Amino acid sequence: MIDLTQTTNVYRPMPKALFFKYFNDHSPLKKRFVDEIRSIIWTNTISSETTNTPKGKHVTEIAVVEIVLNRQAISTNIIEIINREIDQYAVFVVRFEEWGQIWCCDHQSLNPQTGLFNCQHYYQTSWMIADELTLKIDGLNLDQVYENFFIQIVGKPLPTRVDRAEKHANDELRPVEKSAKKEQLEKLEAVIKDLESQMGKEMRFGKQVKLATDLKIAKEEIQKIKRSLTTHIEIVEVPQETEAKNQPYFPNAYFKMQDTRRTQYNYSLI
Repeated sequence: MIDLTQTTNVYRPMPKALFFKYFNDHSPLKKRFVDEIRSIIWTNTISSETTNTPKGKHVTEIAVVEIVLNRQAISTNIIEIINREIDQYAVFVVRFEEWGQIWCCDHQSLNPQTGLFNCQHYYQTSWMIADELTLKIDGLNLDQVYENFFIQIVGKPLPTRVDRAEKHANDELRPVEKSAKKEQLEKLEAVIKDLESQMGKEMRFGKQVKLATDLKIAKEEIQKIKRSLTTHIEIVEVPQETEAKNQPYFPNAYFKMQDTRRTQYNYSLI
């Protein structure tokens, strides 16, 4: 269960019209926002005043926001729009009928151009019975509270934070180091091209699984290197596990997914 003290309760409705300023009038994302979202409620504010938990170095308040959907899907872009209006660290409890999931991001930083907080990467739980969602306040300060929220949602610790001074230093990597990273990128891209070629020819399912795993690792490594070479904050949508996503990995072995308990996937060859 989501265990937050009554002193944190806010329950402030956030009308959908409040977010229209972030869309162009005829934006497809605006239509998706209107179609997907039924209601948005700022349910809790976790702060030193509402919990007697001291502020952290990075986190001074945490908002808990409930999003009720018209269908069982929500995009990262819409979460980002809602977070932009909240403009602080936040946890999003997303609900559709009896189902729910919780979203959060790893780190937020101030964008000097807009004056708004930007999230680096979003994460979410899988869909489960809403009453089984868990979130508990635990920590000596709000930094630790948010870190523990992240662990409860994602199942692993927060990635290492890069402070502004450290980021500035990383942005000015020595030319030799940049060159080495670019060379590593070229090698990984060649590896990916070779793996994709093998996947298209391989008929054995077990070998396809091994190739798909190697391909995923190589692509993740490329993303890490690219992030280390860029200076902007990138919002990455975590892909949902669907048949359409998995099919290209296994071009010669077709399978279906059956959600027996609506909480896990079973795979079988057709």
